Amino acid sequence: MSQESNSPGVTRPSKVLIVEDSITFAGILKRSILAKLNVEIMLFGDYASAKEYLEHNSDEFFVALLDIVLPDAPNGEIIDLVVSYNIPSIVFTGEISEELRSTMWSKRIVDYVQKVNFDDIQHVVGLVDRLKKNISRKAVIVDESDETRALFRDFLLVNNFQIIEASNGNEALELINNEKVHLVITGDQISVMDGPATIKEIRKTHSKADLPIIGFSREGGSGLSAEFLKSGANDYIRQPFEPEEFYCRVNNTLDSAEYVKTIKRISDNDVLTDVFSRGALFKYGEKLFAQQKRSDASLVAVMIDIDNIKACNETYGQLVGDEVIRFVAEILRNRFRKGDVVSRYGGDSFCILCADMKLDYVESVFKELSANIAKETFDIGEYKIKVTASIGVNTSSSESLEEMISGAERLLQAAKMKGAGSIACT
Repeated sequence: MSQESNSPGVTRPSKVLIVEDSITFAGILKRSILAKLNVEIMLFGDYASAKEYLEHNSDEFFVALLDIVLPDAPNGEIIDLVVSYNIPSIVFTGEISEELRSTMWSKRIVDYVQKVNFDDIQHVVGLVDRLKKNISRKAVIVDESDETRALFRDFLLVNNFQIIEASNGNEALELINNEKVHLVITGDQISVMDGPATIKEIRKTHSKADLPIIGFSREGGSGLSAEFLKSGANDYIRQPFEPEEFYCRVNNTLDSAEYVKTIKRISDNDVLTDVFSRGALFKYGEKLFAQQKRSDASLVAVMIDIDNIKACNETYGQLVGDEVIRFVAEILRNRFRKGDVVSRYGGDSFCILCADMKLDYVESVFKELSANIAKETFDIGEYKIKVTASIGVNTSSSESLEEMISGAERLLQAAKMKGAGSIACT
């Protein structure tokens, strides 16, 4: 088993290289990228100036966008130059032929794009975004054959992935359990357990959206592809294949997984604050409640209400009040653990479910939270706003999640009776 990844302490490339002699096209391309991505762009209009810069600064770039025909390099020389520095490259061309297509893929580029319309530019922006994200993404390649793993490794390195290799199913499962993995490529003939069996094991803990998997084989018909897909693979490819087909399948698989996660996030999250919605509170809270009941572990329900938000709205306007709610939500999201459920309960109220919290420290934790909210000054336009929050904390055992949250609501009302910024805790 081996791993190739960015070495600790090494600065990751962060710039985009554009070599394009059309000032108009280069300008549109640059503006389109900067509208979506926070990157620095270096723009050159000819081969010579790009070559001079790359001689000393090639490690700055995570992607290059190259015009195949330049005034001083009309035969694609810029591609050979940039690829020699191992910079992932996207090539612009005026027309596509089978000969050109074959030549481009032999140079190990990321993709080629025709200069036709706005959609082509947006496609390039999407590719740049993908390559930027891939710098921190890990892909696991699973196969017995060193040669086959090397083939897929080379393909994925061109797309900026960090690569981890496994020669059998058990190694793959161990890696996935101990690493944050973003993509799995697995063959069918691997020892210990075959490809479909390995995928079934992975799917016990990782959904298709959480961990995309592409299966492959060197032989076998539609029955094998169906077996892979029924086992939980997102896609399947049979060798031999064209690099272009492989890249399309990888990108489509990752895009689909991201779309599913985006839809899930939109359906689960409150639009204003991006914490869980009230519906998601009960959706995930019920699971957490049942889990804590089974293990006899602690579960704390907390209700938080921003004090005097109505007065804030009347004084500064509804938009400012919304910003205050958003700022407080950000404090809560950053304060609590990933396993806790932070939700907007309604209006200026939040509900939080905290699992496995040491009950001896509960009151001090929320006193500290209250103090942190009170000391914050929210800069919103021309205004500097300070707020407090009342907090009700229910640590009592309950028969249902609804009962536990209702208890926290009663404690919140008791806290508000004591005055703004107060806490009531069982």
